[in-house]
Amino acid sequence: MRRLLRPVKGQIFSRRAASLHTHWEEERQHNLQTFAELELKPSIQHNLAVAEHITPTEIQQLAMPAALAGQDLIACAQTGGGKTAVYAIPILNKLNGAESHHPRALILVPTRELAVQVEANFGLYGKGTGLRGVAIYGGAGMGQQVMRLRRGVDLIVATPGRLFDHLEQGTVDLSHVNTLVLDEADRLLDMGFLPQVQRIVRHIPDEGRQTMLFSATMDDAVEKLAQAYLTKPVIVNAQPRSTTVAQIEQIVHRIMPSEKGELLLTLLAEAREGNGSALVFTRTRHGADRLEASLSQDGIRSGCIHGDISQNQRERVLSQFRSGKLDVLVATDVAARGIDVPSITHVINYDMPVCAEDYIHRIGRTGRAGRSGKALTFVTHGDTAQLRAIEKLVGQRLDPNPPSMDERQGQGARQANRRSQGSGRTYGGGWDGGAQQQGRRFSGARRGR
Repeated sequence: MRRLLRPVKGQIFSRRAASLHTHWEEERQHNLQTFAELELKPSIQHNLAVAEHITPTEIQQLAMPAALAGQDLIACAQTGGGKTAVYAIPILNKLNGAESHHPRALILVPTRELAVQVEANFGLYGKGTGLRGVAIYGGAGMGQQVMRLRRGVDLIVATPGRLFDHLEQGTVDLSHVNTLVLDEADRLLDMGFLPQVQRIVRHIPDEGRQTMLFSATMDDAVEKLAQAYLTKPVIVNAQPRSTTVAQIEQIVHRIMPSEKGELLLTLLAEAREGNGSALVFTRTRHGADRLEASLSQDGIRSGCIHGDISQNQRERVLSQFRSGKLDVLVATDVAARGIDVPSITHVINYDMPVCAEDYIHRIGRTGRAGRSGKALTFVTHGDTAQLRAIEKLVGQRLDPNPPSMDERQGQGARQANRRSQGSGRTYGGGWDGGAQQQGRRFSGARRGR
């Protein structure tokens, strides 16, 4: 490891640390009240005002002063907290478009959706600066990317796999990069990108480089990554590790698999009545296709994205979803990160995530930037162990409140009937308690999905 991580002012950067805040961070949290207080280029200040970005979020209050000062930074923050601005604004403020035709900032992200979103944020904040950037990701032809690189860019947003392809073909030069961002580092590691990240960083000068690492969850693997590439970082923990957004109401529905379809239709109707939209997660690509087709047959304006469709198809469906032409987006975990659609009021885990950490990223698609939202999870008998893993990660029980006495009596006959048919399924927390709390009863699905 070439660079040694030294925690700020004796703070211990470990899984046992209850808080990573330092005196340095707390002072600036109280001092930074608006973006107007920051010494930024006039064009950037204008763009922030036009976008109505006036008051910084917690992660922006804590981390942006360090990023603007050129310090290495580790930021552990929930999804939807505005972390992209923490590095995008300082990068744009530091770069001068006349300095070089070579990229001087590199942002590595785990998915193409996030690459597109981050590039869009740079475009939002960077209007009028004269700076040029490019998003490099798989699923799209390399020709256009090569053309933009040859014309000269100031910054690159890239997924590791595709960027490594460009390095091998000699179409990109990283020797002038002096700012490196590892965004959603936990996901980069989960997706197996560590070898590519290591090879990419070898092409970037070590001397004088500012490195910033962002992660929604923090574990030993992320800490090792930080130790390898950061020097004396400022450590910011905007929320306790592996927590979810406070504005998100989390509801668990314990149901039979055959009841998923009817319950889903009810929840989607609730979202539409509130003029919101819903993001529905399935475990598999085929499951996403089947569910979307079923919703379309029911007259619901829906679309679907997963790893088997092209990038152009993804972007078209996402554009329709953002514009309100679609009320429901069905997706696999490819959409658990990188999608920022303000109208999403309901995230529905139709299937439980395979990885407990993905629960945090899934439900983080709602309740963003201070908005409220609902996260609803369908839990069947076989999902109990995974539910417990999620509860351990988020540090709270997600079981619904026990049903009332009247509801228990009403359930008795139904459960007895199921047991007599040999189901033998008990759930230890009330049957479909989340739905009962809202005064709804589900006797069965019109069509199981």
